[in-house]
Amino acid sequence: MSNILFLDKMQQVIKSYDSDEFIECVQTKEITTNASELMNDTLSASLPFDETIKDASYIAVNDTKEQEFSLYRILTAKDEDNLLSFEAINFAVDELDNFIIKDIRPKNRSFSYVINQLLSDSGCDWVLGVCEPIKTVSSTFYYTSMREALKALQELGAEFTFSIEITGNKITKKIVNCYNQIGKITNKRFEYGEEVLKIVHQQDRTNIVTALIGRGKGEEVGDGYGRRLEFSDVEWRKSNGKPLDKPKGQNWIEYPEMTKEYGIPSNGKMLPRKTVVVFDDVEDASELLQKTYDQLAYYCRPLVQFSTEILGSDSIGNTVSIHRGDRNYHYQTRVFKVVTDYVNGRVQASLGDNLSGNSINRQLSQVQSNISDLNNNKMTFYDSTEIGKYQDDIMRGAGANGGSIYMVNGIEAGVSQSRETYEQVFMDGPKIQDSQYFMIQNNAGISFKQCKKGQWTTIQDVHNGASTTAWTLDGTFNASFIAAGILAGVLIQGVVIKSIGSNSFFQSVLSNGAFSIEQYKETSNVDYTKPDWQKDVHGGKVGEFIGTYDGNTKKANGSALINYPGYILSINQDNGKGSSTPVFQIPSNSTFDNPMYKLFGKGTIYDDIEIKGNLTVNNLKVNGRLETQELYVNGVKIDTNGGGSGGSGGWNGQYPPEVTSDRDKRYWQIWAMAIGAGFSKQAAAALLGNAQGESDANPTADESNGAPGFGYGVWQWTDSSGASSGRVYMINLMTRAGVTDNPDTITAQFKLLMWHSPNGQWIATSSYPYSWTQFMTLTDINTAAQAFVSNFERPLNGHPERSTWAQEWYNKFVNLEIPSGGSYIAPISSPITVTSEMGWRTSPITGAQEFHNAIDLVNGNPTTPILASGDGQVVQAGSNYYDWYGNYTVIKHADGLYTGYAHQSRIDVSVGQNVKKGQQIGLMGATGPVTGPHLHFQFMDEYWPSSNAHFKNPRDYINF
Repeated sequence: MSNILFLDKMQQVIKSYDSDEFIECVQTKEITTNASELMNDTLSASLPFDETIKDASYIAVNDTKEQEFSLYRILTAKDEDNLLSFEAINFAVDELDNFIIKDIRPKNRSFSYVINQLLSDSGCDWVLGVCEPIKTVSSTFYYTSMREALKALQELGAEFTFSIEITGNKITKKIVNCYNQIGKITNKRFEYGEEVLKIVHQQDRTNIVTALIGRGKGEEVGDGYGRRLEFSDVEWRKSNGKPLDKPKGQNWIEYPEMTKEYGIPSNGKMLPRKTVVVFDDVEDASELLQKTYDQLAYYCRPLVQFSTEILGSDSIGNTVSIHRGDRNYHYQTRVFKVVTDYVNGRVQASLGDNLSGNSINRQLSQVQSNISDLNNNKMTFYDSTEIGKYQDDIMRGAGANGGSIYMVNGIEAGVSQSRETYEQVFMDGPKIQDSQYFMIQNNAGISFKQCKKGQWTTIQDVHNGASTTAWTLDGTFNASFIAAGILAGVLIQGVVIKSIGSNSFFQSVLSNGAFSIEQYKETSNVDYTKPDWQKDVHGGKVGEFIGTYDGNTKKANGSALINYPGYILSINQDNGKGSSTPVFQIPSNSTFDNPMYKLFGKGTIYDDIEIKGNLTVNNLKVNGRLETQELYVNGVKIDTNGGGSGGSGGWNGQYPPEVTSDRDKRYWQIWAMAIGAGFSKQAAAALLGNAQGESDANPTADESNGAPGFGYGVWQWTDSSGASSGRVYMINLMTRAGVTDNPDTITAQFKLLMWHSPNGQWIATSSYPYSWTQFMTLTDINTAAQAFVSNFERPLNGHPERSTWAQEWYNKFVNLEIPSGGSYIAPISSPITVTSEMGWRTSPITGAQEFHNAIDLVNGNPTTPILASGDGQVVQAGSNYYDWYGNYTVIKHADGLYTGYAHQSRIDVSVGQNVKKGQQIGLMGATGPVTGPHLHFQFMDEYWPSSNAHFKNPRDYINF
């Protein structure tokens, strides 16, 4: 007894039945003979009228696995005599036909990679389950449906099944499985008279072929293809383990035993039944021979089919043995069709070769892996024969009706006894006798001929007519065929045409594969009347300034190419007085494998930049601020809201076990931030010594007359009321610097320090002549401490004691490890506010008591980037998980935990994608039922938590 469900148009379960409640419920699954068609899978069902399901859209039938179903879309529904009847088709093939792949072009990529890429690009919510094939795929999928893409992959040697998982009353997963071959080889044995109720044996001898000529990819010639690849030079020997003997020089492969049995009788012997098979995507002769043999192995024998009625059939695709002793039927064969009647439990199976439908007229179809070339019109053997005749007619040349293009073989041309194409003739009339102009293409090149109309009547007249060669096959071009106007400033093979109306001239030089444009001014040092005058100037400096120069504004309107020593190319701006500055340069050590260039001056870019390598940015300013915004490196977004540690200067909220007092923790935070920002440990200690002098020794110190000191009373505010002018001054600076953190935190104050120092506060003195970046790398503690005092704070009196304090902090912290902060990080940047804790609460939406299975986070930016809390793989990305979550992402981590990120306004990852800790996965938003933008952030030990016990408090893993 099976479980059968009816679903509405939104694929929500309406009602569940047992199979014994049906009058009829018949499922038919069939593996098609044609590899370019997916499995046929239909369902017919009828049961007493039920108002609940009369408008149902889908039927799901339980398969072998728990919670795994085959789903069918109802095509027709009939209400007659108090009976509901339905005809349905597997919804996967139907649904996937409506998802379009825009442009995917894999090159030697695995099946699993290609299928995941196709599913992602098409935008469907299907996921890849099992994927067995280990071969690689090189193909093009361009504006085609997901269904057609899977059919193309199936032609490369795979088979697909489809299933769904249902949890509660909704579909929770749609699965595509890819196998080398559906089913498995089993020990199942079906005996006539026992499990087998009847056996029908059928044999088909249509279109047997016992020898094949294999042809591969054609040579590219202009806009088309020429001679195709063959395997004549490849030798096979059965003594070397090959399945057949194929001597060298033979362009076909034969099954002699099959020729003897099924060949063409002639003069007392059997000739092979031979035809041609084409593989447009094969470029290797050995591979071509193997593929041709694979085709021959199938087409050289009769097809055999067994139709049976059995009890307890094996699964579709399985290989079983079938026996009927009285007829001497003993076969090991495959189940290609299973018809299951769920009401009475009877199963009908078809085994062997599928002879149903059009497959009885089998043919050798052209094998291609490029999906853009595939179509549903499969030619018959007769069609292919007629096409072959048509092609032969073209090869023979002009027919009774003539034409404008002829493919001429050696016989027609009178140059050989071969029927291979020798040349191609284009003419201006429909027939030779109606034409007077001809263009000929052959192995000598391209030539042109002409005659009086009617003078030539045969193709040999054209072939033998006088011609002028325009372009030889070795690339030599006859300049007599150039028709143009004035070519000013062009040097072709040593001939110079000087520019007109100027005291300067240009020359374009095309010599030995190199092309250059040169400009010179007239000079009395060269005799221009000499035929070889250019030898006197050729190789000199290339490029005077071309354009205008305004001496008042010092602006140039024009450009120059300057051949500076050491550079392959230099684009320069000239001031009109003999000097210039570079704008773009390619250095001489730039190579194809390691290309390099230099850009000079300010520039503006008006579109996105994609960087696929490492990026080093020094003092990047955005809108006048020193920051990084909307910047992607290796696919990871880095901006003022992002970053792996929440943008807090390297501080991860973790302390070494040795750091226990509140005072030491405060100084440790400064230390960790400084080390994270690239300070040497000695320079970091110098910060601590000076911080102690400001916050511990005399927090309210001023320089004179009540004016606040520049030094950071920073590290610990003493007047949070805002009355202190020093505090107001610092907060104003933070606003200027774009620091949005709470100003009373060390995080905010460290960010201010890092902005303030290189932007005017740091002034190097003669006694300590170090820039801010040089200070960060100092390795002498005393020098670093006093450089900070002198160059940053500039007090009336020195502070030698700060060097002592810096040394003490250095001794305390230098050997302590900065904790890693655990395996998870906060999913948004600081400052983070938790607006709702995990646990029971009154719902802000419904007002009822509910278990809040996450914590809600905000940071003041309603569209802040959402970051992966840890390394892992995306298992959910979209709005199809649970209506209340809106746009929802789930990441599976190596430790077995899952993190969930709900209510996003945008999702930047896809199912199956591997992500790194700190990588942006989306943007905060307010999708789903919410009261405002926030991140609903979860930890779970199950992907589909079956109870509240499987949700974990994020505070157990991250210090918020």
